Amino acid sequence: MAKVKYKSIIPNDKPQWLLNVQKAVEDATRGMYLQGNERDFQNLQAFVNAEIAAQRSLGNIRAEKVKTEIRTDEGRTVLHIYRNYQLVQTYYIE
Repeated sequence: MAKVKYKSIIPNDKPQWLLNVQKAVEDATRGMYLQGNERDFQNLQAFVNAEIAAQRSLGNIRAEKVKTEIRTDEGRTVLHIYRNYQLVQTYYIE
């Protein structure tokens, strides 16, 4: 069974909204059976985008632009989270 894992570019100084998104992803995917296919990444992206929207509506996000992007490079697919055009966190399934 594959799990959602992440790597943070800012491991020691994460904003609260990113910690909240991270926790929501961990809670939602715990115990799920994932294959790491395109559908899993699209579902993960939709969930993360919804959590980002929720954090924005609560006023927790002060960054002007926060977006997600699915990328495949050298056969590995990942979901990137960008804040003001800079990568802050990467999710992958393994």
